[in-house]
Order: sequence, then C-alpha cells, then structure tokens
Amino acid sequence: MAKESLTSRTDAKIRYARLHLRELRECKVPGRGHDFERAHQEAFFAQLFGAYAALFQELNEDLRCRLKPESVSLGQMRNVMKAKGSVSPKLTELYTLEQDNTTWLSHAKAMRDHVSHIAGIPLVFYAGGENDGLTAFKHPKTLVEVPGDYFDTLESWLREMESLIARMRVTERTHR
Repeated sequence: MAKESLTSRTDAKIRYARLHLRELRECKVPGRGHDFERAHQEAFFAQLFGAYAALFQELNEDLRCRLKPESVSLGQMRNVMKAKGSVSPKLTELYTLEQDNTTWLSHAKAMRDHVSHIAGIPLVFYAGGENDGLTAFKHPKTLVEVPGDYFDTLESWLREMESLIARMRVTERTHR
C-alpha cells in the first residue's frame, strides 16, 4: 500500500478517537454510566487501538517486512526482522510498552480487551467530597482505581498514542 494511504488511515483513527472523547465531554444526558457514555467509552478504545493497528501497517511498510496486511502483528514483524538478522528499536519499544504492566499502553490495552471481550469498564462514581461528580476507571484485572476523572485518563492516553505514532514515524536504522 502507498505510505500516504497508510498514514492517513492511522491519522483518521486518531481523529475518530478524539471525536468520541469530545462527544463524551459534551454529553448532555444527566448522570454517569448510561448507555451513551458507555458506548462512547468503548468506541474510543476501538478507535485508539485501531490507530495502533494501523501504525503496525505503517511499520510493516517502513521496515520492509512485506507481510500481507491481514498477517501484520508486532510478533510477526519481530519474526521477520529476526530472520533478516536485524533488530528494530521501534518494535522493541512497542514490545516493551505492551509487556510492562505499569505503562499507559498496557493499562489502555487491558481496558480495550476487557470491553471488547468480557464486560464494561469497571468505574468508581464519586458523590460528595472533593471528587464529587467525578468518575474514575478501575483496572479490569486488578480493580485498582486509575486516579482522576476518566475524561482526563482518556485524553492522556490519546496524547500518548499520538506521541508514540510520531516517534514511530521517524526513520530508523536497524541494527545487525
């Protein structure tokens, strides 16, 4: 595929995630935890990780892995690079981000996997006190609360994904 087409798809997915987040912030339905809100949270995760998957297509092209689009994954690209006798710092960074359960990507991926395959995101609703009206995410496996209102968490993860994409788009030299 043409590089321009690949990058435009990744960029579109980021725009779509931002659109879902904006609609969430502007929601006029009273209360928290209703279907509109839950649907937009799940759609946000689908778009955020759609951008991540689209980034893999870009890397497949940039690293000349030559995998078919339906076969592109982090593991498959690492296998191709290993067979070439090369190491990609980009793929190493992505693998590290995914495997370290303290990173933003690992947390966001756990939530995306949970909402895609199991159930809605566990939430904490605050009524009264200094956090009155805020809603926080809970990690779906550990049930540890993610500090702050979930809007801020989603915004932070979106900025992190944009930053990750920008870093991955910088031309690299592979190491032998």
